[in-house]
Amino acid sequence: MIPYFVMTNVTHALFVSIGITVVVCITFGFFKNYAVLRTKRAGFYGAAQTLFVGTIAAGTSYGIVYGVDHSSLHA
Repeated sequence: MIPYFVMTNVTHALFVSIGITVVVCITFGFFKNYAVLRTKRAGFYGAAQTLFVGTIAAGTSYGIVYGVDHSSLHA
């Protein structure tokens, strides 16, 4: 949320927020698996897995909000 508070252009803030989220997902996923299995290969797999799950979650959230916003129940 910080990019939205410090940037005047909302579109730029969105892309900065996406970039930060991608970096955090990759970093967290790598260290999560590396801490458990102690191999770089496991770390890279964890990074890819966490990024994939994060992408699916973001897409699903977007789809739900889009669907609610464009539903016939919306006044």
